[in-house]
Amino acid sequence: TLFRSLARALRALAERVPAEELVGLILECGSVNYLAMQLLNEHHIARFGKPEPTEVRVTPVAGRAILVSGHDLDDLERLLIQTEGRGINVYTHGEMLPAHGYPGLKKYKHLVGNYGGSWHEQQTEFAAFPGPVLVTTNCMMPPRDEYHERLFTAGAVRYPDVSHLEAGEYGALACVASSEPGFPLTVTPPRKILV
Repeated sequence: TLFRSLARALRALAERVPAEELVGLILECGSVNYLAMQLLNEHHIARFGKPEPTEVRVTPVAGRAILVSGHDLDDLERLLIQTEGRGINVYTHGEMLPAHGYPGLKKYKHLVGNYGGSWHEQQTEFAAFPGPVLVTTNCMMPPRDEYHERLFTAGAVRYPDVSHLEAGEYGALACVASSEPGFPLTVTPPRKILV
């Protein structure tokens, strides 16, 4: 259903179709979008548990750090598994913030908080982050020189001259995190938001 609808919509963009057909395709796109979100939600709940209201720290914790941006909770979990017990704190960024509400993800004690805000601020926020950054899905701004060498992509995201990691191969992130300064101090009292 999803792929057939996508093919119909792309065909309509490539050809001249009557306005009535376009209105129908727009309505179909809305229905298909809802179905896609429903399927994604079901997958996340089956894999990570039902999300629950959670306070999320938005101030630094002293130590080495990795920042994860995007939407791919599976990539976040693989990173958390590979960095567990290595003394590296993991932070979410932007659209990854809701990950903190899932019991299967918040069980990892080194998922310590969220850093930064929306995707359009990433050039400034990635430059200021004291460790490597992993972008797992869309919403990637062209990287600046200040963090280009610390930037990694995974999944469908790629960018020229940016290191791309295959699913689950996050050893390079841990190595870069170990060579970066990390946060020097834990901010206390911590500032938190509810997700």
